[in-house]
Amino acid sequence: MADRARNKDGLGKAVTFNVITPMNRFGTYYVRLLLWIFDNVKRTQNTAKALAFLPFVHWVVVKRDCFPRVDDGQPAEKLNYDYLFFLSTFNGPWGPYIEAFADVLYVPLDAVWFASIRYPMARPVGPLKTYIRRNQVESDHSYSAYPGASVRDVRAGLEVHRELEQFAKNSLDLAPDKFATEFNRLLMSVQNKLGTFGPIPE
Repeated sequence: MADRARNKDGLGKAVTFNVITPMNRFGTYYVRLLLWIFDNVKRTQNTAKALAFLPFVHWVVVKRDCFPRVDDGQPAEKLNYDYLFFLSTFNGPWGPYIEAFADVLYVPLDAVWFASIRYPMARPVGPLKTYIRRNQVESDHSYSAYPGASVRDVRAGLEVHRELEQFAKNSLDLAPDKFATEFNRLLMSVQNKLGTFGPIPE
C-alpha cells in the first residue's frame, strides 16, 4: 500500500519515493552550496521539469544535531553523520523510473549524491538500484491534490483549456453551420489530449 500516494480518495497515479543517505561534514557544506545553486539558477531545473513522469522532486540536508524531538524529555539523537533526504513522486513503475532518472539526470544526481557514503554513481544503473533499495524508506502517508492525474494528464488538460479559451474567443460571431464545423475541428484536435482520470489499474 505504501508504494503509491494515498489520500482521502485512495491510491493515486503518483508513487512516493524517499531515499535517506548519510554524509560527512564536508559533504554537507558541498551539497548545501550545490542545492543553493540549483534553487537560484532556475535553468538548472529545466531538464527535471521537462520529464513527463516526475510531478515532484526535492532534496534537503538535515544536520546530525538538527533532528526534531517530540519534547524536551526526549534525548537528542547521537549520530555520526549528517543526512541527505531525497523526496520525490513519480508516475509509473519503480525500475523504469530509476533507469530514466539515471539516464537523463545523471549529472545532477552524481553531483548531489557524490558526497553520500558509498554512493556508486548513476551509471551503470545496477549498483545505483542496489544503493537506492538499501537506503529507501517507504512513505506512511502522502497527500496528492489530484490523485487520479499524472503529469502528462495535467499538461494535456492545460492544453485543452487553452484551446477551448481560444475557440470561445474566435467563435463569438460564427454562423451556426460554421460554428459546428469549427467545433468538430476542435474536438478532433483535442481528443487525444483527454486522458483517463483515476488510479492506474492493478
